[in-house]
Amino acid sequence: MRKLITIFILVLILGQLSYGQKRKTPKDIKEAITRLQTDCSDSLKNIIVETKDSYLFQLCYPWKGDYRIIYDWTSSKNKRSVLRKYLINRGISNNKHQQSIILIAFKKSLIGVNVNEIEIIEPFKKIENNWANEDLVRYTTDTIRGVYIPKDLEDCFRRINEFWADSTKTEIKSWTEDEFTGRTHIGFGRWMRNNWQLWGGSRLSKYFNEKGVSHPDDMTGIILDSYHRHLNGKEIALEKQIEYYQIYWKVNSAPSKDIYPKGSRKLEFDMVILYTLNENNMPGCVHIQSNSKSNKVWIYDFHFGWKQLTKDELYKLKSTAYEIREKALIKIFNKE
Repeated sequence: MRKLITIFILVLILGQLSYGQKRKTPKDIKEAITRLQTDCSDSLKNIIVETKDSYLFQLCYPWKGDYRIIYDWTSSKNKRSVLRKYLINRGISNNKHQQSIILIAFKKSLIGVNVNEIEIIEPFKKIENNWANEDLVRYTTDTIRGVYIPKDLEDCFRRINEFWADSTKTEIKSWTEDEFTGRTHIGFGRWMRNNWQLWGGSRLSKYFNEKGVSHPDDMTGIILDSYHRHLNGKEIALEKQIEYYQIYWKVNSAPSKDIYPKGSRKLEFDMVILYTLNENNMPGCVHIQSNSKSNKVWIYDFHFGWKQLTKDELYKLKSTAYEIREKALIKIFNKE
């Protein structure tokens, strides 16, 4: 019996060692090439050979391709990646560049060309050096990563007008504001957030920050809503839009302990009911206590305050249609 247990343990250890060796990241580009020779299928190797160097990264995850191993080697999530550190030490910290360099080197090995690491790395290193210089002035410069950055809302309109043909703008005008924002927030909106550096910081994000708007999604929403109004000759109402997003974050923030009802200390909130104020279309949000051990549950609303409900009353509130939730809350809080 002991012999069987010993054999089982040895098999388990050897299996773990084998798995660890298989998953260990290469230490440098040369070792990465050796690993890819084994890991890549013949069909993928042919695709790599036929693909232009500038498009090779698109074969990999998370860009446009499904091939994942190089991403696993270079991802910032892989804290133990020796290969990633190897490339960073040579001035390459951008993941897309790291994957490109590895694939360009691998492609050269496939076609029998000498792999000169310095020659492959140098163009990407120059790009990242330029980026580093841009980052020093990113809040004032008009161009980052080769993309013009609008300076304000009116400048955004001018740039968007240049992007879209008149026929597209005519079609957009026929949509409602909500339709336009809904259709563009993910696609074109993502392009704006990434290329106008609303996440990383730019003169446009600074413009919004100074007006009290800090989240890139909110900036995008304001740009899109305003552009649709601009196209249709409607009032932009920028201050009102800004107020909406400021209220949004206030109402959606769970209540802090310093404003808990007297005598209540350990309240937890992880459920909400959303609604809209009828008078001004501002957002509303009811935060619901989730750790009640009795038939009574606390609710908190930025606009109305605190109220303790029975679970039956809470169920009735949760069942109320979105359009009449404010009316139900007015009744609950005796604000009529």
